[in-house]
Amino acid sequence: MDADPLFMAYVLDRPLTRTEAATFLESGADGDFNFEEVEELAATHGGHGLEGPGWEKSDGYVSSWLIDFFSDRSASLAITSMRAKDLRCVPAAAKTVILVRPEGGGAYDGIHFNLSEPKTPYSLSPDDNLGKPYFSHKKIDLGNGAEPGGLRASFSSGVQDCDFLLEAEYRDSLGVHQQEIKNDSGRFAVRGLPANPYQFFLWTDWGVFDCGPHQLQRPQICPVLPFSTTNWSSVR
Repeated sequence: MDADPLFMAYVLDRPLTRTEAATFLESGADGDFNFEEVEELAATHGGHGLEGPGWEKSDGYVSSWLIDFFSDRSASLAITSMRAKDLRCVPAAAKTVILVRPEGGGAYDGIHFNLSEPKTPYSLSPDDNLGKPYFSHKKIDLGNGAEPGGLRASFSSGVQDCDFLLEAEYRDSLGVHQQEIKNDSGRFAVRGLPANPYQFFLWTDWGVFDCGPHQLQRPQICPVLPFSTTNWSSVR
């Protein structure tokens, strides 16, 4: 069910040592942009990759899944709604944040859940429906020989770590029904950016910058701290 993401932020459960931080800062001095270096730090420090916000009202960086829907029923049915349920959130626990800001980037088609509004998925379609409630203009037809339906779903949790289940509502000739959707591990889990990270690095095409709260004179390029649900536009 995992999507094929391009991670634009990493949250690490274990901070970099002073030596590791110095090496990381030096690595970007020549403008050499190498994703493998950040991915290696994430792998060795309990890191998790997050994708960039899919639209301007996303509550921060996101995690995505490709969800396949299928039915072997002879009768037709249509999925007409979806929501996150049994939502459990706590303040984001990561110690270190690395934001990746390369040149370029693009959008993709799918749906997005701000987990502050778990009952409403929004459309990420790059057309006039962008930002509208997804199921206000679409449905997913299944059964009666219909091809399986696939959907890329992204979730943002702001400055919280959240886990949850999904529930789809579908309609057939007998009425309206609900079906629980589980991740392979049972629940979906999304990581957020901590409001006040212990360490904060910004990695760009022209260098790596220490944007941590300990800096008396933070570079002007650094996003505003603390992170909040209202200042994500300054982070991108």
